Amino acid sequence: MPGGLRRRAGAVFALLALLVVAGIESARQLPAAIFPSVTFPLVKVIAEVGEERAARMMPMVTRPLEEAIRRVPGVERVLSTTSRGSAELTAQFAWNTDMNAALQRVEAETGRIDQELPADARLDVEWMNTAVMPIEGYALSSDSLSQSELWELAEYTLKPALLRIAGVSEIQIQGGRRREFQVRLDPAALQGRALSAGDVVNAIRENHKELSAGFTERNHELYLALVDGRVDGLERLARISVPVASGPPATLAELGELRVADQVSYVRTTADASEAVLLNVLRQPAANTLAIASAIQTLLRTHPELIPPGVRFSTFYDQAAFVRDSLRGARDALLIGVALAALVLLAFLRRVRLTLVAVAAIPITVSIVGIALAVAGETINLMTLAGVAAALGLIADDAIVVVEELEHGSTVRQLLPALLGSSLSTTVILLPFCLVPGVVGAFFRPLALTMALALGVSFAVASVAVPLAVELFGGQAPARDGGAVRGMAQRVARGHEAVARFAVSHGWAAGLAVLLLIAAAAAIYRGVGSDFLPEMDEGSIVLDYWTPPGTSLTDTDAMLRQVEKEILSFAEVVSYSRRTGTQLGFFITEPNRGDYVINLKPRSQRRPIDEVIEDLRTHLAAAEPALHTDFGQLLEDAIGDLTGGTPQPIDVKIFGSDVRELEATARQVAQILEGVRGVDDVFDGIVVAGPALEMRVNPEAAARYGLTATSLHAEVEPAIFGTVLEPVRVGDRVYDLRVLSHGGPGELGDLPVRAGGALLRLRDVASVSTGPPETEIQREDLKTFVGVTARLSGRDLGGAMSEIRRRIERELVRPPGTSIAYGGQFEQQQRSFRDLSLVLLSSLALVAILVLFQFGDWRAALATVACALASLAGSLLALLVAGMTLNVSSYVGAIMMVGIVGENAIFVIHEAQRARALRDEAWLGASARRLRPVAMTSLATVFALAPLALALGQGAQLMQPLAVAVIGGFALSAPLVLWVLPGLCRWLER
Repeated sequence: MPGGLRRRAGAVFALLALLVVAGIESARQLPAAIFPSVTFPLVKVIAEVGEERAARMMPMVTRPLEEAIRRVPGVERVLSTTSRGSAELTAQFAWNTDMNAALQRVEAETGRIDQELPADARLDVEWMNTAVMPIEGYALSSDSLSQSELWELAEYTLKPALLRIAGVSEIQIQGGRRREFQVRLDPAALQGRALSAGDVVNAIRENHKELSAGFTERNHELYLALVDGRVDGLERLARISVPVASGPPATLAELGELRVADQVSYVRTTADASEAVLLNVLRQPAANTLAIASAIQTLLRTHPELIPPGVRFSTFYDQAAFVRDSLRGARDALLIGVALAALVLLAFLRRVRLTLVAVAAIPITVSIVGIALAVAGETINLMTLAGVAAALGLIADDAIVVVEELEHGSTVRQLLPALLGSSLSTTVILLPFCLVPGVVGAFFRPLALTMALALGVSFAVASVAVPLAVELFGGQAPARDGGAVRGMAQRVARGHEAVARFAVSHGWAAGLAVLLLIAAAAAIYRGVGSDFLPEMDEGSIVLDYWTPPGTSLTDTDAMLRQVEKEILSFAEVVSYSRRTGTQLGFFITEPNRGDYVINLKPRSQRRPIDEVIEDLRTHLAAAEPALHTDFGQLLEDAIGDLTGGTPQPIDVKIFGSDVRELEATARQVAQILEGVRGVDDVFDGIVVAGPALEMRVNPEAAARYGLTATSLHAEVEPAIFGTVLEPVRVGDRVYDLRVLSHGGPGELGDLPVRAGGALLRLRDVASVSTGPPETEIQREDLKTFVGVTARLSGRDLGGAMSEIRRRIERELVRPPGTSIAYGGQFEQQQRSFRDLSLVLLSSLALVAILVLFQFGDWRAALATVACALASLAGSLLALLVAGMTLNVSSYVGAIMMVGIVGENAIFVIHEAQRARALRDEAWLGASARRLRPVAMTSLATVFALAPLALALGQGAQLMQPLAVAVIGGFALSAPLVLWVLPGLCRWLER
């Protein structure tokens, strides 16, 4: 230790304390969320065009929009779904695209074709990211207030108050009823005056308006001249006159009933067995989820007048609770891991002071990393916390190595090259993650960055603060070992020496061991199973449902009331919310479709979520067999939606040009999937929008009476849905004005219509019939397809997909001109595994280059890479024993082992090269010298990661496979580095 630094020990420790305090404060100020702030390369466009049929929507709306979006630079794929009156288009861009610019280009290109689209077309363009999903969901219900009153409470009272909270970007209101002014025409009053509903609509349209007559100068001032006939309430509305050809004009009050009523709606929302208005809180991309949730609670507590008496305000989704529990669980796992690692170090070092020095390096390093994360613009999320947890053992290793070497008389200057090389060995394997595209790169890049920052800080602490602390506080005699302990240590040392001597003397055996381990890794890889993401228990269930095609909203609602009784019968359920005719997210939705969000009790008070889902699926199938269901979880479905595909693990896409052939093939594929073990919630992808009531104009009558489709539509619309005219403004609120004529579908033929000045019945000028049901049209890159989807229960994705592909190839009778592709999570998994394979190969190459650069010996580099590859057998075996699959999380853990093995190998090679003994003795001495540090590091890392491997705490399941893979790799890396590496190196030297 340089004397100058020793004299400035006080300043060094003061600076360290300052950095620790600043790091803790920086971490406290960082935004907290479940996942990192990921820029998903997805833009979605939803086009609404009244109630146009799907067959006409495709050429008139969907195809022009597809072609316009394809012109945007960087677009890789365009997906579209066309339904009655609406189309949903998804543009998928390359990762790392500037999405703000991409969003603007999509808006510009779709705006350019505005003249080609129908006049009433309305486009909504959104950049899809994690911030478009709600972080909080609340329900308003009441026994005393109507749904329209609840909607006004949500819209005009709660929404402005919530939007004023920092970080809130949007408040979405679902359900309820808007109030509107209605003119309900009396058929007898119309018939007595020879009027049609169209005549009344035209009279209102001509009177209820405000027109500008231009500017005029009066009294030295410039005035805007306005002609104002707008109504502002029922009284003025009632006085509007309608011309009558055979008599004096009639007022609206004489022609029917005028009232303020609930708007006609085909959306229903409920919560906990009551009709409810739902509020979804969306955050800004960089906002703090926990801070927003806390601010909402504070707002409601300090302003109780926001929730009037008689209104129930409940929470149906609380992501902040999941974030809070996940962060708390990760924090507890870190603390438990550090405590267990401290016990391991104390057992080996047998000196309290040295143990405290080594252990103190861990929280000091973690605290300072908080500053680095703040500078890097990261957030506190599961991935950054996992990066800290994964680095615990490596941080402890740096401190252990320094303490051990200083105790054996080495100096910091002698140790520094090996310490730097070992730190770089783990750091360089993290570099390829910066270049990985897709979900893996987006999610695991923050983990890699956190680990790299932690290792950099750890190197600085280990090379400066730890030596200074050892010199100042480490002067303590080791505790005396008992005879049993000393005897066991001697037996371990003798056994280790015997194995190491055999390996060094018989290098071929070391080479054979490496080959056998690599072969074992390949064999285990085929049998361990594979998935995309680890299974998680989010504490909430998303239940998508479909009632039979064409089912009325009333009948759908009745079926779902029975479903809700089944949901409430489960002891695990805390609350739920239901949407019918709309969904949680940015989608087009038919009136017979919707979703539930079911909130469950904490994990400690219920069964695992998979068991709850399976039981609920069985109950609902028995209670409502006609109801199709699809079970998932909100966050995993959100990831699936945001990656551009479907959230289901299985998605078999059948491409072709003949829609009937596609649908028949899809039904065959669905039957095949239903016969595969572990496959549930099979859906053939055929979404039937329901039948159409067609009124086709008679050409002869049209020519005789000068009737047009537009004029007939104006006459019929009031009898069906009502004609919505210019809204009525009352104060600062705006209400629709709707004209309705009495009569249902059965009476349409007798509906009076104005035709060429005459008043005729509808059946005299048009035929009324029921048309065939329409299906939604799905396309990918301008090619029509039908996607058959399914979920998995108790089976890995890779195994299920292998069987599905074999059976489809063997059993499916595929018409000519059709093709099959596989999407969903399987597509993402295959793409991610390819990227991670490149990362693994890059990591091996970088570690080899680092060893070659440091020691100038290709044999050392080759032996290090061979041991790193062999260590993968330990990672895969640990997954197999733990009953886990190979997924992106466990794959990353296996990749980390490459750097960890390289780190320990560098110290062994460094010891051997600086020894002055014969080569056999040099390698034996290096192995013996590294026995205790490697044992301490391995055990400390295993114990530090044990809480994460046991998934203690909410959200830990995402990183559990990574921890298990690292623990398995560490368990095998110790004998590889201590025995196999010296044997290989010595064999290659000969």
